[in-house]
Amino acid sequence: MRRYDPADEERIRSRSLVREWTRSGLLAAAQMAHLEADLRVDLRRTNLFLRLVLFLFALLIVAASVLLIITLSGMKDDENIAMLTAIASLACLGLAEYLTARFRLYRFGVEEGFAVAAVALLTVSAVFMASRVRNGRPGESQVLAGLIVAAPCAFAIYRRFGYIYAALAAIVCAALIPFHTSLSPEMQRAAAAGILVLVFATARAKHLLHGDEFPGDEYGMIQAAAWAGLYFNLNLQISFGRIGGWFYWSTYALIWLLPIIGLLMALRDRDRLLLDVNLAMALVTIATNKSYLDLPRQPWDPILFGVFLMAAAIMIRRWLSKGPEGQRYGFTPLSLLTAERRALAVVSAASAIVQPGIPAASSAPTKPELGGGRSGGGGASGSF
Repeated sequence: MRRYDPADEERIRSRSLVREWTRSGLLAAAQMAHLEADLRVDLRRTNLFLRLVLFLFALLIVAASVLLIITLSGMKDDENIAMLTAIASLACLGLAEYLTARFRLYRFGVEEGFAVAAVALLTVSAVFMASRVRNGRPGESQVLAGLIVAAPCAFAIYRRFGYIYAALAAIVCAALIPFHTSLSPEMQRAAAAGILVLVFATARAKHLLHGDEFPGDEYGMIQAAAWAGLYFNLNLQISFGRIGGWFYWSTYALIWLLPIIGLLMALRDRDRLLLDVNLAMALVTIATNKSYLDLPRQPWDPILFGVFLMAAAIMIRRWLSKGPEGQRYGFTPLSLLTAERRALAVVSAASAIVQPGIPAASSAPTKPELGGGRSGGGGASGSF
């Protein structure tokens, strides 16, 4: 059951949209004030910077407290440490519940830190409990136990408090579980792909049911993350896979098919986030194509890639601009919101910072001056 009233969360999201529309010039200040009066909630919030500071501060308090107890008590046995971290996990979860109920905190940082600490401590408890199992490679059972515990616990935190990053962490932990089993490398990746496809299908069904309104926006982010994770798992050039044979070429075909399928779904549903993810996937596919085919890279490859991107962008922009009222099927080349322009500015700055390494020009070695020697070429009588 969700800790917050769904109506309050919907008002918070609507208020954020109203402020973004006002900054973008789509609404007047008077209209914003009128709408915000109807969207007020009795939850306490703070800005992003203070939220991050309080989040880290809460994590620091929890970690320092647990380590202090272990140090003062001289605790060294794995079972005792596992019991202590499990109890501390329950205490942190109780504190998160108390803060949200008593002080009505919403994305305030402190309650988030305690909720995340609860998951981390329970994961540590599972790792220490599994350390007594002596089978397989050293540390394998501990990591597997930690992932098995972390995945459902992180998802439970998302379901309870609505922290989307907890849901993303649960997806990552669940997808990593097969890689710490005795399965073959091919089956490990196939199992991880199956988990991600299941998450994607479930989240997509929920997203189509609710649309872009709450909680559909959260399901939209989950489906995009699962789709991107599926691509990362199957692209062996970016996920450090060492697999050959038929599975290798199957992944090569899939990294071309996945962006195409995803783009068709995103265009049909007008899903901006899924569209962005699949465009990025398509670019990565083109960039890793030569590596997959084991072809030599050429110095002019980045130039050709940049020319291709510019030509594609110009063609799509002109095609959209020539449509009725400068748009086609609900898509427009114009940046209507300031958030989109800020995102483009960040991407432009990042592309300017990330530059390929250019070797420095080597200077010609200088010849030694021997001062005009006259004996045997060695300059025995020269002036040095």
